[in-house]
Amino acid sequence: MQKLNDRLKAIALNISPGETVADIGTDHGFLPLFLWEKEISPKIILTDVSEKSLQKAKANAGALQFGNQLLFRTGYGLSVIEQGEVDVIVIAGMGGLLIQKILEKDPDKTKTFKKLLLQPRNNAGKLRCWLCRNGFYISGEHLAREGKYICQIIEAIPSEEKEKYNTDGSIYNKQSSEEFKHISPDDIRWEMPPWVFEKKNELASEFLKRAITTEEKILESIKKSKRTDEKEKEEKKIKAGIEYLRSISLKEER
Repeated sequence: MQKLNDRLKAIALNISPGETVADIGTDHGFLPLFLWEKEISPKIILTDVSEKSLQKAKANAGALQFGNQLLFRTGYGLSVIEQGEVDVIVIAGMGGLLIQKILEKDPDKTKTFKKLLLQPRNNAGKLRCWLCRNGFYISGEHLAREGKYICQIIEAIPSEEKEKYNTDGSIYNKQSSEEFKHISPDDIRWEMPPWVFEKKNELASEFLKRAITTEEKILESIKKSKRTDEKEKEEKKIKAGIEYLRSISLKEER
């Protein structure tokens, strides 16, 4: 029986029984094999950019009798998936800008899938900004531990699917607000948006504290460097970011 680490387990928990899935850049295929063995998904497409990479997943599948339930395809991004062929697209373990590049290559096709589960290794803020400004709503945020890291998992839906969800919560109101419409993609409010911390738990608290510590170290480094107008501008930006993060922290403590 396939076992998952906490990161992949968190992704699996957001796939409902009966939903079909495509795992883009599947690597070893751990998540698809888990979904198949647990009889969660009736059809799963495993893709990777090279046949050599896809062989890892095929080797792990081994002699399992999966018939047409597991499909292996070689190709870049969504190019090997037909429009609306599956319910859920999973792209995990890649950089946020690469995930964005995959999604924006054919935005019309991307919007034919009911749900995106995205786990960026970095640049999560820029990815969020792109989603919200290109016809998607962030419907959920999840954190998961992987070794010394805390991973962010972004659940997004096309705006056409919004009516099928309960969109009364502040997660929708905040990302649609005037504030988020006008801030730059690299603003810390995209990287660490307030809705990530709506589920108050130990992991969210640790994630926030780590972010504050990181920003404080960056600020100290800037202070020690030679003063220029550009450095002063950056220092002001970092200070504003720390103040924002601390405001979330104070809310967490109440």
